[in-house]
Amino acid sequence: MITRVKMMKPHEPSSFGSRLDHTSGKQGSRIGAFTLFEVLIALGVFMIAVTGLVIAIDTGLQVIIQARQRAASRELLESRLAYCQADPPPEGTPRVIEARENHGVRVEESLTPFLAKDAKGAEIPGLKKLTIITKAADQTDRAEILMYQKP
Repeated sequence: MITRVKMMKPHEPSSFGSRLDHTSGKQGSRIGAFTLFEVLIALGVFMIAVTGLVIAIDTGLQVIIQARQRAASRELLESRLAYCQADPPPEGTPRVIEARENHGVRVEESLTPFLAKDAKGAEIPGLKKLTIITKAADQTDRAEILMYQKP
């Protein structure tokens, strides 16, 4: 049995780790396939891009949800203000509507006496301050209005 050994020159690169065309045996030619390392790098880049996209979409959805909650809270505040002008809460005792009963917005309405004086220094009877506070998640809105009720 005779074995042929190819002697390499010192400046000639070895064939270890180089690409071989398995059909012709020529070194350096490429047959159109990817190495495992190239596939893993491509998958890593793809996963980073997909993760960034998912995070961006989640952040966008959270912003939309918070904006809707703020808008609902303010709309409810205006609605309750109009309602309380027609049917004010009892004086001294706040009227509370819990969030679980009110689309996630807690409402607290209170009516307190308001001391005001006219130009002559006389107290104006029947003046009340209506305060409405709405709380939705991390958003709190407050409205106050003076009402006159005949004594």
